[in-house]
Amino acid sequence: MANILFVGVFDTSKKSTNTSQLLSFKKSGHNVTGYNYRKKALEIGNEKRDEELINLVKNKKFDLVVYSKCNVVSERVFIENSKISKTCLWFMDSLINFDDEMKQKTRLVDYFCCDKENVLTEALKINKKSTKICEGYDETVDKPYDLEKEYNISFIGNLYGERADFIDKINKKVHIFSNIYGSDHAKTVSKSWINLNICTNSDASDRVYKILASGGFLLTNDWVGRADNFKDGKDLMIYKDLEDLKSKIDYCLNNKLLLNKISTSGKNKVKKYSRLNWAINLVNFCNEK
Repeated sequence: MANILFVGVFDTSKKSTNTSQLLSFKKSGHNVTGYNYRKKALEIGNEKRDEELINLVKNKKFDLVVYSKCNVVSERVFIENSKISKTCLWFMDSLINFDDEMKQKTRLVDYFCCDKENVLTEALKINKKSTKICEGYDETVDKPYDLEKEYNISFIGNLYGERADFIDKINKKVHIFSNIYGSDHAKTVSKSWINLNICTNSDASDRVYKILASGGFLLTNDWVGRADNFKDGKDLMIYKDLEDLKSKIDYCLNNKLLLNKISTSGKNKVKKYSRLNWAINLVNFCNEK
């Protein structure tokens, strides 16, 4: 059992993934202390917050300090705490957000873990003790609900970039759900025959794992590394372009027994990407020499 300090953002509504990650550290048998760095900054300011973080690690002498992104936390915190404890930076965002600040902090920690393959490629240039660990899904809320199907096609997410235009060109009713989390997310999946996904970078967002874990049929464009984990036509269905998507929507809505079969396979396949396994894999990686 490790004594862990987890520096992140926590809430009671489970909108923040850090909340379930904190619980997953506990479930995996570790003694974990959560430190809400954003809330503390609002209460006492950035400078006092940073001093408090340094003194906390000095006094408690944690086995491992895990930072969840922690933008605007000073580099001094990373430097001083690494003198006392093993440190790990967890970065869940896409490559576009892996900026100079994050790269410098990657240099300052002992271990770096991320959710995206292209981020890992860049991180390894900076810190050889870097790895990819799928953020996955929260098994306590991302689960099937026995609800009647209400939507032929749903899309959960924000319509930024070219997404709105792409969905409009489908020429079918797509129910859009933005800013839904936790059980509301899972219930929407359960109410949908087709859960549409649009990857906007080379990796999948956690939406993929949440939909599959909730027993949803996932119709998505492809991403790097997908074939290593999920089989097209068995665990989910891949569309190549707009015309292929239109064709597959028609096919799927006329073959609903197939959707149930694929969604069941996807639900079973995604189990290894639970938030509990995220916590276990991160700690195991940080115990490597």
